[in-house]
Amino acid sequence: MKKLILSALVVMVFGFANAQGTGGRFGIKGGVNFPNSSSDFHENETLLGYQVGIFSEIKTDEKFAIQPELFYSTHGVKNKFERDGIAYNNDIKFRYLSLPILAKYFVVQGLSVQAGPQVGFLMKAEENGINITDHVKTIDVGLNFGIGCNFLEVCSVDLRYNLGLSNAVDFHVGEDNYKIKNNLFSLTLGYKLN
Repeated sequence: MKKLILSALVVMVFGFANAQGTGGRFGIKGGVNFPNSSSDFHENETLLGYQVGIFSEIKTDEKFAIQPELFYSTHGVKNKFERDGIAYNNDIKFRYLSLPILAKYFVVQGLSVQAGPQVGFLMKAEENGINITDHVKTIDVGLNFGIGCNFLEVCSVDLRYNLGLSNAVDFHVGEDNYKIKNNLFSLTLGYKLN
C-alpha cells in the first residue's frame, strides 16, 4: 500500500516538473462529491463528501492536454435493507487518496471534455462510526468522464462522473453477498498557481 501511494506521489511530482518545463500549469482544487453508488441493497441513499488536492495541466498542443491530479476525497452511502425480519440501517463512509490521469480535448478555447482512469487508495472506512478499513478493499479503480471550463486565466470549474469499475466493499450478511461500487459526480473549482 505504501509503495502504491509513493508511486502516486512520484507521478504527481513528475507531472509538476514536466508542467514547469513545458509551460504547463499547476494548481489547487476543491469541491463537492455527490455519490451515486451502485449496490445490491434495496434502498441506497447518498452521503455527500468533498475533495481537495493538487493538479497539473500539461498542454501537448492547442487542443489537447494531460491533467494528472492527486486529491483527498470523501463520500459515503446509506444502505437500508431488511433480512429475516431484521432492519439494517448502515452509514458507510469512505476516505481515499485519489489519482486520476485525464486526457483533455479543448472543444473551443476554455471549454474541454475530459476522460481518463482513476485509482483510489483507501485511507479510512467507517460503518456507523466504527472503523471497517480492514474489511474494505484498499484499491478502488474507476473511469472519469467530464467537462471543464477555464475562466479568468487562472480559474477552472470541472463537472465529472467517476464510474466505479471495482467493488469497494464485498461483504456477507448471512448467506447473501453485498457489493458496493463507488460511482460519484463531483463539482470542483480549481485555481492555477503559475
